[in-house]
This record gives sequence, structure tokens and C-alpha cells, in this order.
Amino acid sequence: MDQKKIGSLLRELRKEKGLTQEQLAEQFGVSNRTVSRWENGSNMPDLSMLVEIADYYDVEIREILDGERKSENMMKEEKETLLKIAAKMVKIAVVMTSVIVILISANI
Repeated sequence: MDQKKIGSLLRELRKEKGLTQEQLAEQFGVSNRTVSRWENGSNMPDLSMLVEIADYYDVEIREILDGERKSENMMKEEKETLLKIAAKMVKIAVVMTSVIVILISANI
């Protein structure tokens, strides 16, 4: 568990909602200093607070604990998979082109 990464995600989620640390603190009944500590990774919300935070931001607790959204992870994995598929397709196209050239040459 990387507290700095978790804090960065919490900051990102708060900013996406257009909230200040003070507004978020009011929402959860904590001080804005507590929110600041969460966001800079010097402190972590307790488990019950994590549940509330995850519900509030509509993310999974696992995403918070990983410090990144599942969709970001999935997009990275999908991109890597697509690049691998594209590379294989290029190889296949090269082989097919070579076969076509050989077949055309053989018929001439």
C-alpha cells in the first residue's frame, strides 16, 4: 500500500467533484487538516471512513487502496494487448504479402 499514491487518488477524486478540502471535511465530519493529511499520504482514513469515501466517490475500496482507478489499470492493459495484436497483424500482413508475391511470380 503506497500512502502517497492513495493520497494522490483521494485528491484527484475530490477535485473532480469540485470540492475544497474544507468542503470535503464537512461532508465527512473531520477537519480539513485531516483531509490534507490523507491527500499528502501522511495519514490514512480508518476502514469505516474508507467505506464512506468509496461510496461517496462511487469507487471500490480496492481502487483507493491501490491508489488508482480500475479503469486506468484496465485501459493500460487493454492498450498493451492492442499493441501486441497490432504487431502480430503486421507480421501476418507481411507474410501474406510475401506469399502473394510468390504466387504471382510462380504464375508468370
